[in-house]
Amino acid sequence: MAGIAWLAVFGHRGVAPAVGLIALAAAFRKDIWTSGIALLSPHRLRSDPLGLAALSMIGFSAWVTVSALWSPSPGGFWLGMTVLVAVLGAGALVFEAAHASPKRAQRFSALFALMTATASAALLFEGLSGGYLRAAIPPDDLTPLRWKDMTALARGVTVMAPLVFPAAVLIRRFTGSWAIAFVPAGAAFVAATQFSVFANVVAIGAGAVAFVLAMVRPRLCLVALAILLMLALISAPFIAAAIPAEAVVDGVVGTIPASWGQRLFVWKDTGVRALRDCMPLGCGADYARSLKESAGMIAVKGSAITLPAMPLHPHNLFLQIWLELGLPGVAAFGAAIAAAAAALMRARIDAGTLAAACAVIAVSFITVMFEASLWQIWRLAVFALAALGCAVSYSVNKSS
Repeated sequence: MAGIAWLAVFGHRGVAPAVGLIALAAAFRKDIWTSGIALLSPHRLRSDPLGLAALSMIGFSAWVTVSALWSPSPGGFWLGMTVLVAVLGAGALVFEAAHASPKRAQRFSALFALMTATASAALLFEGLSGGYLRAAIPPDDLTPLRWKDMTALARGVTVMAPLVFPAAVLIRRFTGSWAIAFVPAGAAFVAATQFSVFANVVAIGAGAVAFVLAMVRPRLCLVALAILLMLALISAPFIAAAIPAEAVVDGVVGTIPASWGQRLFVWKDTGVRALRDCMPLGCGADYARSLKESAGMIAVKGSAITLPAMPLHPHNLFLQIWLELGLPGVAAFGAAIAAAAAALMRARIDAGTLAAACAVIAVSFITVMFEASLWQIWRLAVFALAALGCAVSYSVNKSS
């Protein structure tokens, strides 16, 4: 946990191996494997939506590996294994926390809350000081205006964005005050405004709204979020293909940041390719990477330089699934979303933990809609950490 707090400021990609080490420690417990295998038994698959969610993600990971057979980009097999390991790792973390003894759960709770509060405070300091800590610790960033350091700090906020909400429930339990509990969330929000990734600001704001709504109508909020995810997944390429991206590039449609103009163009291109060229099986895992050179560059109004017409990924996870994994990938991922939502609806979860889970889903939705790639393992590790935080909250409230 201490390592993750450090990495949020000094090396966000290191969060993945840190989370992997935690999951590996949990995976040495025999009962995790026996319970996990039992989850996939025919009886559990018929009666427990959690089993269906697990099976759907295993199938999704397998399809990633299969799609590598026709992908022009190498390494697709390992991408499928990466997704599978991330899913299994998240499951191990949740199982460990949810089945912890009361004393152990309290220790997890204190560690998670302290990690999140420390990292959020450090990111706030970095934002207000112009990155003092990263400037003081080698190696030096020699890029103009230290933009790589600032971007890395923005990614650190991305790491913390979904974690501050389960941490708030845990801090509220320690202090009895919601005002104190949301200090890390406030710090992360202010830090987000100091860096270049506006999606972080929107994500934390969306998480806060979802948290409040879930405290009032928890089940309704969860159902609404599940429907939102499903609609976004199903409609992604059709909406993207209809974007008048050429008008944005030519400067006809208002004045928006160049990065958003580029995104609109990329989304439209991805939607068109997904529906025209990659149906029904998708063009293979990591296909977007192969387009980086062939797609060329575009001139976007407001940018002094030309920008890639297709970056390494389309900055929308749902579009990426349609483009690279086709209808089988969409079906498996959609089944996982629906089954996971059903499992949460059936579970006996306290109001605070369910509100935290809804907030995590809202933050994650913004991230996958505007930023994430399925192949960025550090982002998958963040989702696993958020699940751990919710499981810890569930465990300590269950044992009280």
